[in-house]
Amino acid sequence: MFEVEALVGKNRLVVRIWGDIDAEEARRVGDAAVSAIDRLRPDFDLLSDMKGVTTLHAEGLVQLRRIMEVSRARGFRRVVRVVGRSVDTALRFERTSRELGYDAHLAFSLEEAERLLDGNGR
Repeated sequence: MFEVEALVGKNRLVVRIWGDIDAEEARRVGDAAVSAIDRLRPDFDLLSDMKGVTTLHAEGLVQLRRIMEVSRARGFRRVVRVVGRSVDTALRFERTSRELGYDAHLAFSLEEAERLLDGNGR
C-alpha cells in the first residue's frame, strides 16, 4: 500500500509505502510521485517513509530511480528517508541513491524526518 502527497505550502513531496509492494504497485507509486512533483516548486524536499515495508519487488528500485531522476531535473533540495525496521529496504534504496549521486538523511520516525526538514533537527 502507499500514499503520495504534495505538500505545496512546505514544498515537500511525501511518499509513504508499507506492506508488500509488488511490481504493479511500485509502478503506481512512481506514477503518483512523478505527478505530484509537478505541483511543487524547485528546491523541494522529499520525505519517504518506508518503515512499514515488508517486501519490495525489484521494480521498486526502478521506480525510485525514476522518481529521483525527475526530482533532480526539477531541482530537489534534500531527501529524508524514514526507515524504522525496514533495514534491508533502506540499504537497497541507499545504494540506488548513491548511484544517482545523492545521500538521503535517515530518520527513524516520521516526526524526526519532519523536524529535520523543518530545520529543527540540525
